[in-house]
Amino acid sequence: MGRSLNLTRKKLFLMILAVSLTIWIVINRPGRFGINSFEFTVYSAIPFPYVDLKIHTNGWPTLREKSHYLAYEEIEDLLEENPEVIIIGIGHSNSVKVDEKILGIERPIIEVLNTPKAIARFNELKSKGVKVAAIIHSTC
Repeated sequence: MGRSLNLTRKKLFLMILAVSLTIWIVINRPGRFGINSFEFTVYSAIPFPYVDLKIHTNGWPTLREKSHYLAYEEIEDLLEENPEVIIIGIGHSNSVKVDEKILGIERPIIEVLNTPKAIARFNELKSKGVKVAAIIHSTC
């Protein structure tokens, strides 16, 4: 009797775990941003607490050093990937200053938005098949 009860508990645990993981992946789809709040961003179902992210056109995330200034040199590698659009999330309070040289770029299109809007815009463009890259500041 005790053995079958343990087996039932294990099955129940595995079912709950499977449902939880499924819900997590549905909310935080691979290749897209999911849950986002101050100091916490989920990208491609991976939680990134506190860090800033650079998302390449192939969907690969890299960490960006925390800074309130985005220099032109920080997007040169993204420019080499020939995106149609680069989204820049300047924080929840618009605290990141963007190099004037970046703002003067005509191609690709540069969109500078507060972080929640930048994340929504990235997901929108990605769902339309646009070749998009992003730099997302997770705080301020």
